[in-house]
Amino acid sequence: MRSLRARLLASFALVIALCLVGGGFVSIWLLRDQQAASAQERIGRLLEPISNRLRQGQVLGWTPERIADDLATFARYFDVRILLVDSDHRVSLDTDIRHPMVGEIVKEVEELPVDSGPAYHSTRARMGGEDLYFFRSTVRRPPPGAPARAISAGEQTLIVAVPAADVTAAWARLLPRLLVAGGAAALVATIVAAMLARRITQPILQMTNASEAMALGDYSQRIDVLGDDEVGMLGRAFNQMAQQVDRNTRATRQLIADVSHDLKTPLTSIQGFSQAMLDGVLHDEDERVRAVEVVHEEAERMRGLIEDLLYLSQIEAGQLPIALETMNVDDLVAAAARRFHYQAETAEVEIRMALDGAPVRADERRLEQVLANLMDNAIRYAPAGSEVLLRTVRIPGAVLIEVHNGGTPIPAEDLPHVFDRFYQVDRSRTRDGHSGLGLAIVRELVQAHGGTVAVQSEQGGGTVFTVRLPIVPAPPTPASGRGGNWRTRPSAPDDVAQGAQGDAQA
Repeated sequence: MRSLRARLLASFALVIALCLVGGGFVSIWLLRDQQAASAQERIGRLLEPISNRLRQGQVLGWTPERIADDLATFARYFDVRILLVDSDHRVSLDTDIRHPMVGEIVKEVEELPVDSGPAYHSTRARMGGEDLYFFRSTVRRPPPGAPARAISAGEQTLIVAVPAADVTAAWARLLPRLLVAGGAAALVATIVAAMLARRITQPILQMTNASEAMALGDYSQRIDVLGDDEVGMLGRAFNQMAQQVDRNTRATRQLIADVSHDLKTPLTSIQGFSQAMLDGVLHDEDERVRAVEVVHEEAERMRGLIEDLLYLSQIEAGQLPIALETMNVDDLVAAAARRFHYQAETAEVEIRMALDGAPVRADERRLEQVLANLMDNAIRYAPAGSEVLLRTVRIPGAVLIEVHNGGTPIPAEDLPHVFDRFYQVDRSRTRDGHSGLGLAIVRELVQAHGGTVAVQSEQGGGTVFTVRLPIVPAPPTPASGRGGNWRTRPSAPDDVAQGAQGDAQA
């Protein structure tokens, strides 16, 4: 009884037993009166053939002994007790030779009108120490072929008597049939219950085995999902979890390999140039300055990678404070465009804006990083001579921020993974200073603001990253720089623009 399947079978068996027993008792209780009436009717129908036989013998002039033998034969055949009662209600013949009631008065036999009411009359009484039902015919007809004459007042009355238990306990005849039906139903129900229990427990057993295998490092485990019930939903959730764990594990391993490679390269450069300076092989001042610059650049590259890892870890652990305040999203987008103007100009890409946003509740610094990551991503992958469109749109209850470029579309098989941690569409760019964490940071920051982020990419239409943020339920304030092309002298790039990380082709 320790296994779930055994407990389910035991529970099913208990429910089946209770239902069968309860149903049997209810059936007997509902049918007991009907069975008693059926038993009386069955015995009452015996009166007419026995009465006809008696009258036929009387007409033919049979002796009392022959009549008694004939009635005894009927009594044995039908398992009843036949009495003959004279006009004084005194028993003159009793087919029961064990406890005969000959000579006793049957007071329960009353004169009834001929051909009135039912074909028989029944009375329950106690006589001779027994509880009996007495049945007497209420229809007096002459036997076939006999002369149609009234029966004399001195004619004897035929009574059929049976133990009262044969009538009141007639429902007991149902018990064998109910037991057979209950046994067949229990067998079928048990087989069905076993199949249902197996259907319920098999996916759970598969999940248990798969979980144990995953605990040992095998993340390729999947289970067969059957049906749309709760167990099927659990199975699908388990498969999704296993798939996500497998993907994250693979990405983590790839990240470790990439980070190790990215750290090894600058460390090798730092070690080489620092060793050259220690050995004094760099005699020229320009060479020493160049060596120092290389060491500094490689150290900065290492620092950026490590900071991205720590930052993402803080977001995922919920340790990053989010200071929400009401702000105009259009102003934020316009400021981001100014910071990236120089990068866009260098890449021969034009930034265009179409702003129609609304106030939102957001952490300005975190939302700036979201825009910085998306814009850096869009500019890096935009073809020379193209444009990057920044667009804000009001919708019921929210505002959309869209970053669009017309570069090569992201492959369809990569679209579901662009926001995954450590995922990069173009693996050849892992050494361009981007770790593959930028879009994962974007998703985590947007979700921390109660919003969502999505991506669409198709041939000829470019790629659009869409951030959806809930708006503040207040009238929107005017925003600067609405619509059209925007060109001005850019401000100096700040630390947010410098740390922007783009990870997927946009």
